[in-house]
Amino acid sequence: MAQSKEEFAFLKRVYQDLNPLKRLPPDDPFYHPVYATLTDFDPVEEIKTRIRFSDVESRHFFSGFRGSGKTTELLRLKRDLEEEGYLVFYADALQFLNPNLPIEISDLLIVLAGAFSDAVEAYDASLRLTEESYWTRLRHYLTTTEIEWREFSLSVKDAGSVKASLRETPSFRQKVQGVLSTRLAELEQQTKKFFEESVAALRRHRPEVQIVFLFDQLEQLRGSRLTDQDVLSSVERLFTQHRERLNLPSIHAVYTVPPWLKFILPGTPITILPSVRQWEHDAGRTRYPEGDECLWQVLEKRFGGRGELLRFFGTEEGAWKLIQVCGGHFRDLFELARTAVARAKQLPVTDGVLESAIAEVRSNYLPIPSADAVWLQGVAESRSHGLRTAQAEDVNRFTHFLDTHLVLFLRNGEEWYDVHPIIREDVREEARRAAVAAVPRSDG
Repeated sequence: MAQSKEEFAFLKRVYQDLNPLKRLPPDDPFYHPVYATLTDFDPVEEIKTRIRFSDVESRHFFSGFRGSGKTTELLRLKRDLEEEGYLVFYADALQFLNPNLPIEISDLLIVLAGAFSDAVEAYDASLRLTEESYWTRLRHYLTTTEIEWREFSLSVKDAGSVKASLRETPSFRQKVQGVLSTRLAELEQQTKKFFEESVAALRRHRPEVQIVFLFDQLEQLRGSRLTDQDVLSSVERLFTQHRERLNLPSIHAVYTVPPWLKFILPGTPITILPSVRQWEHDAGRTRYPEGDECLWQVLEKRFGGRGELLRFFGTEEGAWKLIQVCGGHFRDLFELARTAVARAKQLPVTDGVLESAIAEVRSNYLPIPSADAVWLQGVAESRSHGLRTAQAEDVNRFTHFLDTHLVLFLRNGEEWYDVHPIIREDVREEARRAAVAAVPRSDG
């Protein structure tokens, strides 16, 4: 039966609303306060409390895996703190840093000051922090350090072009890194002085106000296929050797960081967004109905309400079929539903279409190499990470499992791990085959 124009328009609208890459501000009608409604753990409340308990400055590390809603929750933190009278500025690190290039502490100090300066100007252009913008100040400083400007176009002498060159021109960035590597203490002093002057200027407008700076997307520094090891090593060096330099005077700084820092910085508080828990930490994986219901609410809002959701699925069972294999990941849930919408030929959708959508999303995880399957099966059985060492090779491999959702990070008072339900059987079977293959064959 052919779709009517009205059915086509409905499916097109839902397909677009299920876009898994769309970031939501906390006042968006699609937003559902997942962590605020589940009683186990609210990462925003945790960081907010730490900020409120601090005096005038603090430093916080916040993290989440791809598709976990990290930026949305960070924006909720911004809204909540602003409602309490804090002055909150937000910046996206990827507007200033190339994620495919190694980073040095000199890069980050420069970018922090420049991003803060830009964020204040975007908030209120009339708030002049200092006599000149940070980028103009940086240009003056760099020219006095005898960088050979002849290597670059004349336009680099413009302050705005300095910012662009730091992100887009590797040779320029390497030159700056080389010159400043022996002047780190001087650069740090000048950067801190800029923040102190900025805070003083802001408090002339709002006396005694508490200031918060949210620096998002820093965890996206991953490198390309050719540079990933260099980039990851530089990020590790940044946080193991220089994290105390990230304390900003009279500012509560919140940095989003790679979740794998948890494994190489033991004892350092890092607030990590977990997956929405859908089962208990027990042998039988007893269903956790509060988590399932939360995901139902998320999906219902994207469809436009309960009536529209049931119009597509026909019954509640159809929707639950997708919810129960999504692993508590919003992005996976939306991808499952979106695939079903794209394949729907009639309304309500058939069970065959739902099964084919699940099979399609499962295929995105396959094939699983035997060595990975063995590790993953160990995670499924022990509910622990299974890391043998904190060396880069092991940490990077496990981080890949988490980033691709093969492994889920969960909480119910304690932290634990499990294999994504959509590939749990595939993992078990591949690990069984690997075990059989590893047994020496007998000639007798």
